[in-house]
Amino acid sequence: MLRHEMKTEQRTIAEQTPQGAGGVSTRYPWAIKNKPGDFLMVPTKELEVDHAYQRDQINERRVQELSRAWDWVACGCLVVALREDNRWFIVDGQHRKLAAELRGDIPELPCLVFETTGRREEALGFLTINQGRATVGSLDRYKAQLLAGDKTAFALESLVRGTGHRFGEKASARTVSCVQCLYNLAWEDRERLERLWPLLVEMYPDAPMSDTVIKGLWAVDKWLAKAGRSVTEPPYREKLVAVGGVGLHREIRREVAVIGQGGVRISGCAIAKYLNKQRMPARLKIELS
Repeated sequence: MLRHEMKTEQRTIAEQTPQGAGGVSTRYPWAIKNKPGDFLMVPTKELEVDHAYQRDQINERRVQELSRAWDWVACGCLVVALREDNRWFIVDGQHRKLAAELRGDIPELPCLVFETTGRREEALGFLTINQGRATVGSLDRYKAQLLAGDKTAFALESLVRGTGHRFGEKASARTVSCVQCLYNLAWEDRERLERLWPLLVEMYPDAPMSDTVIKGLWAVDKWLAKAGRSVTEPPYREKLVAVGGVGLHREIRREVAVIGQGGVRISGCAIAKYLNKQRMPARLKIELS
């Protein structure tokens, strides 16, 4: 079915809801962001997946379970985007589509179809649907944020790629897995992260970065900022590069063992204690508050 052939005989939600100018209901002070979709049975084999914003990792066990005991109630409606070139792209329902294909006896799937202009609009829809869903990983969310034009995500991607690193599920010397940690910090204070990132790269020359160390270092830098100092300046930088990220992680684990609990403040305290034990002028000692 082509875009211009999408019709519905029933009154749509928009028609049933009185609206004023700008898509705002005249009965209630609620905004309506877009038009309702159309319910259609779409051929299973014609449904495509755009991995630019969709999950790369498929839960094979879930697909098998859905396929073995197909439940139309549980299936519900897939959310599908109909692009201007008349191709169908799944926004929500990738596992259900794979399960139907695996069975081979479900030629069509019920879909709520929205006309879109392409990836950016679909990525925004993917984010909206999956907001707060535990099933969506931080990397998948981050990829969708990039495609949706999120400024924080763009700045973070440029920063990380600029040093030859990339985000991925499995951490390594050049692959960073703590994407949610870094995104949150970039959103909080992009300039601070841009200052800290080169230091982190030096501290992890051949080992995966730890979000525990990153958060602790962030906390210490915020404390030092009150006195107009930073961990990126001498003598702190040299001491931190010398011990490295792996060494700092050991210091944090020792502190957690003594205190009996973890957290950002405990990590920061462990790093501050380590620096204070180094040979530095008294005026450069870190006073925790």
